[in-house]
Amino acid sequence: MTTSLEALTLRFPIVGAQWLAAHIAAPNLIILDASVGEFSGATTGVPGARRFDIDGPMSADEGVHTMLAADVFEQRVRALGVNRDSAIVIYDRQGLFSAARGWFMFVAMGHDNVAILDGGLPAWLEAGFNELPLNRGPFTTGSFVAEDRELFVDALTTKALAQHESAQVIDVRSAGRFAGVEPEPREGLRAGHIPGSVNLPFTSLLDDQGAFVAPEQLRQAVDAAADGRQTLVFSCGSGITACIGALAAYVSGYTEIAVYDGSWAEWGAADPAGVRPVEQKR
Repeated sequence: MTTSLEALTLRFPIVGAQWLAAHIAAPNLIILDASVGEFSGATTGVPGARRFDIDGPMSADEGVHTMLAADVFEQRVRALGVNRDSAIVIYDRQGLFSAARGWFMFVAMGHDNVAILDGGLPAWLEAGFNELPLNRGPFTTGSFVAEDRELFVDALTTKALAQHESAQVIDVRSAGRFAGVEPEPREGLRAGHIPGSVNLPFTSLLDDQGAFVAPEQLRQAVDAAADGRQTLVFSCGSGITACIGALAAYVSGYTEIAVYDGSWAEWGAADPAGVRPVEQKR
């Protein structure tokens, strides 16, 4: 494993395992493990990685994964030793699942020097690199400063944009869940989708190894869903995989990107006032 001792500036939001191994000793590099669910309890990972717990303190609501207030986010990433000049690489143990959520959180808080490890830990291991115990600290308090770009939007904004001719709301859940013919994994949620939204399953953006498909294939998929519109709002089940869509759109050249933070966990909940209508396709 070769190393680089020069400070890093990440020019692209996706890096590969070989690149990460070559730069793993960079003085401003911070590696974060953003695994969720059954994958979140691992004690090993990419050497030097620190736990970025989206299921816990890095979300405002555990299980729904809503975004923290800017001042709280700032405080909690500082506690991980993240600085204003940190180059951050985020991965998860599934390939590409929750790492994109971490990427979008940092971008939304004004930090562009951040990327995901394409293919995640499986790609790292497949390249022949080893796992080591996660870095649990203690860490020197960092100097990170959060500047909220308001890239997470609420239900009312999403509802309005779904009907706007220049915007597209893109739901990355499975086709069955979008159509309302598959049950929701969370109890008590209605089936269907936001009226005016379109479906682009996040799984269609990934290859069999859990990495992004080829750039041209990625761009074609996003362009087809966007249908000529430039403002894109991504939604999913609880705010995790929507960020895969957001990242795909970003690398495909789109710049007006947002994530509906509540996603279907909020929209699909009981709505006696009728402010969040549901559409189904059967």
